[in-house]
Amino acid sequence: MTATVQCTLSDGVATITLNRPKTLNALGPEMMAAILAQIRECVADDRTRAIVLAGAGRAFSGGGDIGWFGNVLAGGPAHASAAIGAAMQEVGNPLVRAIAECPLPVVSAVNGPCAGGAVGLALAADVVLAARSAYFLIPQVSVLGVVPDLGATWVLPRLLGRSRARGMALLGERIDATQAEQWGLIWRCVDDADLAEQAQALAQRLGRLSTAAVRDTRRLLDAASSNDLARQLDEERAAQVVHAGTEAFNAACTRFLARAPRG
Repeated sequence: MTATVQCTLSDGVATITLNRPKTLNALGPEMMAAILAQIRECVADDRTRAIVLAGAGRAFSGGGDIGWFGNVLAGGPAHASAAIGAAMQEVGNPLVRAIAECPLPVVSAVNGPCAGGAVGLALAADVVLAARSAYFLIPQVSVLGVVPDLGATWVLPRLLGRSRARGMALLGERIDATQAEQWGLIWRCVDDADLAEQAQALAQRLGRLSTAAVRDTRRLLDAASSNDLARQLDEERAAQVVHAGTEAFNAACTRFLARAPRG
């Protein structure tokens, strides 16, 4: 039986591929648990410097697993409510946090549809690339009468601002990759044929950076929306003091000064 999630390691980059192409890589508890397990294995492997999240076939992920939801709904509303809440608490939310808080840089390579909960999952990465054929869709409110999940309500206003975040979440309209780049939802839109190669190259580039500096930069950027300027400056200073005292920083400055023109 083919694994629902596959992982390969090349030149320090672990590519975690959602591998249920016949279901558009639908996200059920089993799939999410498998992704979470792979991320944890990658973090524990000293050979891994960065992670790429990708989808097999013609989609990154079409969102929730209809088969799983059908089984859950067959038990009645109370059973469905309890099962969905448990799945979110036990695997869905821990997965998003594992991506967003991963000590290794994470790149999402979005091909084709990225819908429902998969939007929050993809956007939890540090950098998101999307193929030109890709699109982002949040149908939970407009189609199902529930709320966006897997971190979408946290990340969308931070990336898009209030107006676009609400429009995307409430109207359930497709945002294609070109528009997503223009809006700042993703880092870059690339040709379909170039997606895998560019995601690998970007992950390798990120993997060469200081993991501690990446971690603290991510933390500072996420904290900025809730900090006032004085606190943000204090937190930047505290982090900088730590990093400026490392041998790596000293060596980097020495190399830079050696190349700098002398006046």
